[in-house]
Amino acid sequence: MNEKHIALGIPVYDNPFDYADEILENLQRRQFTLKDAGITSRVHNNWRSLGIVPDSEEDGKKLYFDFIQYLWLQIVKDLRKFGLPLETIAAVKDYLFDTDIKENRAWTDSEREALRQAVEKEAQRPVTDEEFEQIEGYLSLRRLLYPYRFSAIVLSHFQHRSNTNTYIFGDGRVTVWSEAEQNANPEGKPDLDEPHINVPLGHYFSQFLNDETKAEFLPKIPILTREEQEVLRAMRNDEVKELTIKFSKTGNKRRADLITKVDKQLSDKQKKEIFRILGTRDYSTITMKTQNGTQLSFEEAQRTRL
Repeated sequence: MNEKHIALGIPVYDNPFDYADEILENLQRRQFTLKDAGITSRVHNNWRSLGIVPDSEEDGKKLYFDFIQYLWLQIVKDLRKFGLPLETIAAVKDYLFDTDIKENRAWTDSEREALRQAVEKEAQRPVTDEEFEQIEGYLSLRRLLYPYRFSAIVLSHFQHRSNTNTYIFGDGRVTVWSEAEQNANPEGKPDLDEPHINVPLGHYFSQFLNDETKAEFLPKIPILTREEQEVLRAMRNDEVKELTIKFSKTGNKRRADLITKVDKQLSDKQKKEIFRILGTRDYSTITMKTQNGTQLSFEEAQRTRL
């Protein structure tokens, strides 16, 4: 994969499709069955007749879903638990799986301003109009890669590892907001004083990591780095002796380091918190000592590329 740097010192690929295509190829590999998703064929057929689930791929008698579709099925199950009407869920599905994002439409003024602020923050200096036009051109081409809006949302989560929330309001409006946008476009944050349902995407990544029956899928989906997968493997095999997680300073606040010392087995509460940290990459460094005396230490490494 060839990489170059524009004047900003920010890495971009000679072919802007390369990086996103690599991730999307894994995300869109249809490998999850209805059993993996935890729903019956009867329920799925009902949801499909109501337009709640996207198209799946059939191989003989089995239906297969990609990871993005799998995430959506988990969200639907939770929305039903909270009694959200099927008509409202169908409207959310239409929004998230809207294919209009594939159109090479022009950026809005607010989108361009938010993008420019994000780029200048990354570059730590103002950018020229020529530099910004080059970056905007790369990202406009990448839009064509996304089959629907939810693809872009999930991809952004993998790149930025920031919590992404989907807000569903009483009048049927749907708004997506991530922590990555907080600094770039704070005015764009939705008014959460109105009654709403919040669907945090990070929860479903943590849930996926916590499910040992999904371990076989991890190498095929870019949720974790190799080092993070090693921590997860050691936790599941009860091989962790000591685990230290350090957090970066945010604003004027600094979170206390998480230091866990165990004989062999982490508690369910400890595991849940570590799964959340790994799923959102919410750490600065991780150091792990195992029962057999080996030690692994690594820093958080963003995958973000422009």
